[in-house]
Amino acid sequence: MGGMEPHFAFVGAASGALCDGRQQCTIFSKLKVDIDVGDHPQIAATVEGMNKVYEAPDEAALQEWLASTFIVSSASDADEVYHSAAPIKQATLYYVPKSSELLFRVHHFTIDGIGMLLLCHSYLSALAAPAKDLKFGDEYTRLAPTIEEALGYTTPTSEQIEKAGRDFMSWAVNAPGIGPVSKVGAVAAGEYQNTELVFPTQTTEAIIKACKDKGISVTSAVHAAYIRAIVKYADPSSQNLPYVTANLFNLRPYVLAPYNTSQSAASVYFTPYPYKLDLPASFWESAQALNRYYKNLIKDDPEILNRTGTLTNIVHTTAQSPDLGIAEQYLRRTYGSNVTVRDLSKVGVDVVLGMSMFFIYTFQDQLLLVYSFNDGYEEASNIDAYLEEMQRVLAEELLA
Repeated sequence: MGGMEPHFAFVGAASGALCDGRQQCTIFSKLKVDIDVGDHPQIAATVEGMNKVYEAPDEAALQEWLASTFIVSSASDADEVYHSAAPIKQATLYYVPKSSELLFRVHHFTIDGIGMLLLCHSYLSALAAPAKDLKFGDEYTRLAPTIEEALGYTTPTSEQIEKAGRDFMSWAVNAPGIGPVSKVGAVAAGEYQNTELVFPTQTTEAIIKACKDKGISVTSAVHAAYIRAIVKYADPSSQNLPYVTANLFNLRPYVLAPYNTSQSAASVYFTPYPYKLDLPASFWESAQALNRYYKNLIKDDPEILNRTGTLTNIVHTTAQSPDLGIAEQYLRRTYGSNVTVRDLSKVGVDVVLGMSMFFIYTFQDQLLLVYSFNDGYEEASNIDAYLEEMQRVLAEELLA
């Protein structure tokens, strides 16, 4: 394992031991599809300690694997499956005929958000044009390498590790920073929940145009709106603190070919990096600062790519914000003449330990925000309030 994988394996095992097998950050995607109708062995790997283990199956093992990881559900929809499904041992796909939905669930030490979209793409491609002759035995040649290998970097030097340590310490003295009202540490985990906010096509187009006119990314604008929401609804004990988080950077554009394609979908190719914003700050001050950070961090300091995995234990109270960008860059709307993706309504994670996330992406010309949280720690009404405030701020600052 490398990069973020050991971190997710550790927190997954810890949360599983404490919470009846439920693993922190199991990632999922829900697709609504019209369907008329073995390239990723990593999804069948298991974890032993800090190593991934894959065993080429014989016929009996293959049938057992299929029976346990491909489930046709009689539920009314994918949401019902999601809330009733048992903890998974390996990547699992559920097909819900009544709602014509697919639900993928995969441990985060196996895959990241963009990887999930690429995996969906590979599956639907295979579904539209099935291979006529499948052979097993050489799958190990297609196992995705660790992020360090994919980037072509060696073990970080002592100087690079020291630099990462200095970056971490300059951030850590301000952690955990301003945050929402949460019961983490005071009560047991509840159920994981995911609340989405979908912007209509016309509103999405207007937001994108306004961001382009102002020279900022949509991600920076949404993140700035989230900061405004957190400031408004902050835990009173943290109101005078700065905003402190770990921003997430997609490393797939930097990895060597062919690891930057759907061939390596089942991989964890991103890294967190510490970020601090002094408050108070206006929406535009926040958006411009975030835009500079997202745009220039790796460009100004390329050696950051050789420090991946050194800052995995960052403690934060606010939700992290994975940016999946334009989903159609990874997942097509149609596959051949017999598969159509009608909706990508949710991409999120199971929050068990209390570290919430909100995913940002567009699909079919609509901006979607998915806020993943645990209802034992945060009230659903509070999450609704954050999303409503974000929507209000974006409309006021970009569309007024």
